[in-house]
Amino acid sequence: MLRLSILLVAAESFVFCGYDKDYRIKTNRIWEEVEENTFSGRWQDLETDPYDNVVHFDGETHLANVKQLTFGGMNAEGYFSFDNSKLTLQATGYGTDCDQIYELDLNTDPKLQTLKRISTGLGGTTCSYFYKEADNNHRLYAGNWWNVKIDNTTDVSKTCPEKKCANPKTDELKQLCNTSYTWDIFDDYDIFKVDRYGNFVQRLTNSPGYDAEGVVSPDGTKIAFTSIRSGDLELYVMNTDGSNLTQVTNTLGYDGGSFFTPDGKRLIFRASRPKTDEEIAKYKKLLSYNLVEPIAMELFIVDIDGKNMKQITKLGEANWAPYMLNDNKRIVFSSNYDAAANGFGAFSLYMVNVDGTGLERITYGENQFNSFAMQSYDGKKLLPQRLRRVQKQALNLLLHYHFFQRSHLLLSHAFTNTCMNGGGDVMDSNLLKSIDLLLSISCSFNCNTIQ
Repeated sequence: MLRLSILLVAAESFVFCGYDKDYRIKTNRIWEEVEENTFSGRWQDLETDPYDNVVHFDGETHLANVKQLTFGGMNAEGYFSFDNSKLTLQATGYGTDCDQIYELDLNTDPKLQTLKRISTGLGGTTCSYFYKEADNNHRLYAGNWWNVKIDNTTDVSKTCPEKKCANPKTDELKQLCNTSYTWDIFDDYDIFKVDRYGNFVQRLTNSPGYDAEGVVSPDGTKIAFTSIRSGDLELYVMNTDGSNLTQVTNTLGYDGGSFFTPDGKRLIFRASRPKTDEEIAKYKKLLSYNLVEPIAMELFIVDIDGKNMKQITKLGEANWAPYMLNDNKRIVFSSNYDAAANGFGAFSLYMVNVDGTGLERITYGENQFNSFAMQSYDGKKLLPQRLRRVQKQALNLLLHYHFFQRSHLLLSHAFTNTCMNGGGDVMDSNLLKSIDLLLSISCSFNCNTIQ
């Protein structure tokens, strides 16, 4: 343990204390002189000019005050703390070769911050989320750091789990990898609770196979996550201490990316549903290698006890990363279903009613990738991710992820004059407030509606 501590301290020193030419990227820190701003409020509420066609594109009428949150590396899955003051995200490129968990303070200019790493730096990680606490002391994330073997010669930044298709071991696997776009389902990923400093508090799952994609319920009492413990990738719910485990779904296909609805009674998620004998055979064969092919997914909703499952979208292609708005009626999600309009390989944000009606496009920009939208708990902002491409050629992110240079988070909010709340009252509205992922926060709506 002492040796591990020394190695981790050394890794921290390398990431946060080096002054080589790549230091800016490794820390997300901008050292150039920043123009003094007289704005005295929270940075996340700062207003910006619209439609620069860099982070805010023509046609994005729901968005305003778009602000960029990250400035290097590959950043994804940024999620608000329950008091909307902080952001937890996963990122690669800040001194490690695969995703680690970091945090940002949304009330301070991110150009003046150094990303705070929460995970150990060992192995890979994914899907972090805050516990609901007044002091934001705890958070969860999934990873395999517990299974990484190191000694005093180990470069901890090179301890990433091996991707199966990077070095296929059998002819069968080579064939699958050559004919499929795949995600790895790492079989030693478990979910852990840590404190604000990243100190281990509790192992929440301890079952063979993949356990990840954890999120906390609006009342702070439950965690929903995806697990392969049944032999298929299904949704589960447990208490925030890991007790009272309940299986929610039980249908063949990859059920994942779930979020609780604002009332805490249901889960919104995306799922693949292989139907034909050929589709089923391929799905099972890929799963035997801990792989999935996430190119055909639709949105579903289900009660947290597993009842009343309904399919929301029937768009074809890949529809994923759903998040239900605070009105408990509409869903923001990412899709490439209209590739002809968006550009080959592009993903845009859309909004749809829970019954599948009222489909509306939210983000624009040729050949852009937009995903992982989350509304703040006060209903005033939306946090999406936008990726910028290295090349002009339109290449599918799912198929050619390496053709994106970097991803960043953005923050934006939009304004409308009035809107109606559920009780019929008229009030001022701040809408979708930020975008750029690079990393982006976007969107503020005081009355929980997008107009």
